[in-house]
Amino acid sequence: MRQPEPLNAIDELRLFLDFAVPLCGADIAYKLRQWGHSREQAKAWLRGEAERAGGSLGENGDAIQFSDGRPRSGRAQNRVARTASELARGVAAAALLAQLEGKSGVEAFGGFYGVTARPAEADTPRVQDSGDDAVGVAARGTCPVRKPTA
Repeated sequence: MRQPEPLNAIDELRLFLDFAVPLCGADIAYKLRQWGHSREQAKAWLRGEAERAGGSLGENGDAIQFSDGRPRSGRAQNRVARTASELARGVAAAALLAQLEGKSGVEAFGGFYGVTARPAEADTPRVQDSGDDAVGVAARGTCPVRKPTA
């Protein structure tokens, strides 16, 4: 029996992001709740996380993009793992930032990450722009999820 062909790099990246972005989003939302930042402080922090991820992708994206599928070890493995982790965190931060700004999420690498349009698809309501504790409302149980493709 033949082994199935491995996914191409783009499909592997999407699969990884589908798994990692909601986990990172939940972690970031939890931290925002714990820190008690104001809405503007949270936006600035999330913007910084997303920009940091963009810098990391620009600096080390070739490690992900041009991987030949061979097992890595040592420094090369750490570079790929760190870049992928920072990318997932950046997409999650961008999705949460979009939610704080009243949007439903962001599109990244062919996928949508954020609160889905229909309440039946999302486990939490959209972020409400209501006075005090807006960050707590945004972070409470909210994490980016990928919108299912039809």
